[in-house]
Amino acid sequence: MRTLLSKRPWLTVLPGLPGTDLQTKPMVQADFIRQYYPSSHSIQDPMFYPDIWRTIEEPVLDENGEETGRTVLKTYVEKVPRFSFAYQQIITAKHLVHLCGNDIQFDLNTKEETEKILADVRAFHDGWHEKDMEHAFYELAKSVKITGDGAIAMYIEGGVFGWEALSYLKGDRIYPHYGKDGKLIVFARAYNEYTEDGTVVERMEIWDRTYLYRLHRATSAESKPVTMTFGRGADTYSLDGYVYDDPTVGALAHGFTDRVPVVYHRHEEGPCWSASQNSIDEYEIAFSQMAHNNKAFGEPILYLQGDNVEANHDMNGTIKTITMGQDDKAGYLSGQSASESFMKELEDLHDRIFEQSFVVTPPELKSGDLPAAALKILYSPAVEKGINDAEEFTPAVDEMMFLFSFGYGVEKEKSLTFVNLPLRPWIKTYVHLNESAITQDLATAVQNGFLSKLTASERLWFYSTSNEYQRILAEQKAEEKMDLLAEYERQRAAAAQNKPAEE
Repeated sequence: MRTLLSKRPWLTVLPGLPGTDLQTKPMVQADFIRQYYPSSHSIQDPMFYPDIWRTIEEPVLDENGEETGRTVLKTYVEKVPRFSFAYQQIITAKHLVHLCGNDIQFDLNTKEETEKILADVRAFHDGWHEKDMEHAFYELAKSVKITGDGAIAMYIEGGVFGWEALSYLKGDRIYPHYGKDGKLIVFARAYNEYTEDGTVVERMEIWDRTYLYRLHRATSAESKPVTMTFGRGADTYSLDGYVYDDPTVGALAHGFTDRVPVVYHRHEEGPCWSASQNSIDEYEIAFSQMAHNNKAFGEPILYLQGDNVEANHDMNGTIKTITMGQDDKAGYLSGQSASESFMKELEDLHDRIFEQSFVVTPPELKSGDLPAAALKILYSPAVEKGINDAEEFTPAVDEMMFLFSFGYGVEKEKSLTFVNLPLRPWIKTYVHLNESAITQDLATAVQNGFLSKLTASERLWFYSTSNEYQRILAEQKAEEKMDLLAEYERQRAAAAQNKPAEE
């Protein structure tokens, strides 16, 4: 029996001597959140990037304001400039565009495309968009990219299918547990609920392959609960200190047959910017140092030379006039600027941050649209990352499709039909392409006879609907009907003209 509230930490590999065991440092998801938001970057921490402490010897004055001849040491802190940049958010947005920019594709994997199968596929597509499953996948991908893992919990409540995104971004602590078959056997979600009087209630939701348990931590007024167990056989997990929200109801059947209705995905390397995190820290340090240097030496320095020089200030301390003798001088020392090596360091760090995260800075176009091949080459690092992400998320998409097929099928009373549909889901990586060029290529393929109109209609997703081909057929039938009606009227008019006069 193992503890339910446990999960493998994310590990950062540390340098070590060759031949020794691998040394690692655990990372928690709170670290990833601090990296994501610029306000909590390390550069904002004085322990990481310290301020400057200065000790100054000042004279001691008597009650009349005269110097006594004694001095005292006083310490002052000089606040250094701190600059943090939202590289993590830029990298996340770029990755999500290439992973989620296109809808999930569904290929019909059958040799017999009967009218019934096509009608069931249209109903499936309509339900997929009606339940906003594309957004569910986006929420899952966003959570994984930022916090390292995420989940989509699906439910059937009152005969209606729905889903909910679970993420550390929203305050959820999620704990997946797998059986010997590699499938989820127990999944737990812990979160805090804040009441109107300011008290915090620790809540739990636990799914196994049959039931959903809604629990909260027992208070002093409630009886001390016994150890609760979940799972089956050797895959059993325990939980102490929690009781049912409603003891009269207890466990609720979630409606999914012998399956945990949760899609969980985890990226073992942590957030999507993990390879660039050290470079981002170094960039923020270098930029802050350059800003400090510019503030200290960038402005011109006023110098006064002579025995009878007097500067007159206004109320704000600004020098308005200078009084001096004939042989006295006043002028400015030219300010120092950041060296070329300093700027080169910042430029190189900026480029390495994006390169390590497979992010491409959009090129400046000097003439019209670029051809598709040129765009793919320019964005090849981002496209390659998108292809790898698509393969990584394939198991999650497969599980999402199965759970949706079952749950939405229960709602529409077609569960067996939807589960057995010969559909294969896959993720199409988004590439910046000219939509008119895609349309032209599909039209050429249909005209040359090696692509059907149905397939072309499905691939032209940004203009068509899920039943676009059926609309085309309906329009053709309507046109044929109108042609037949027009021909009938023409023949009728001709026959009327050829009738004998007595008739």
